[in-house]
Amino acid sequence: MDWSQAQLADQSNLSESTIRNFEKGRAAPSVNNLAAVVRALEAAGCIFIAENGEGPGVRLRKVSGGERHAISEQIETLEAEIADMPAGGEPSPEGGMNTMRKAVAENDLAHLKVRRRKSEHK
Repeated sequence: MDWSQAQLADQSNLSESTIRNFEKGRAAPSVNNLAAVVRALEAAGCIFIAENGEGPGVRLRKVSGGERHAISEQIETLEAEIADMPAGGEPSPEGGMNTMRKAVAENDLAHLKVRRRKSEHK
């Protein structure tokens, strides 16, 4: 998926340190944490292949033209929302929240653009 530890943690609702510990072999994942990671990866398009005589594996789901179109529509919607968001302005709780909302939307937009770009090469 080309995700950082922070992105996987965010998508699976786990802490970044939990992901880091899994990757470094410091801690075996609990059943619930492993299921959260699997759900996040499956939602992003990973297909987990069971043992079939050749060994287990993972592959990316093919993206249809309709799905690419849906991603493009989501990108357009987010771009419009970001353009309409108020600037952070004066230091205040509301200004901080506006800045955070815009940063989250820009992050989501970047992820969608990567998904669309990857889908165009399949």
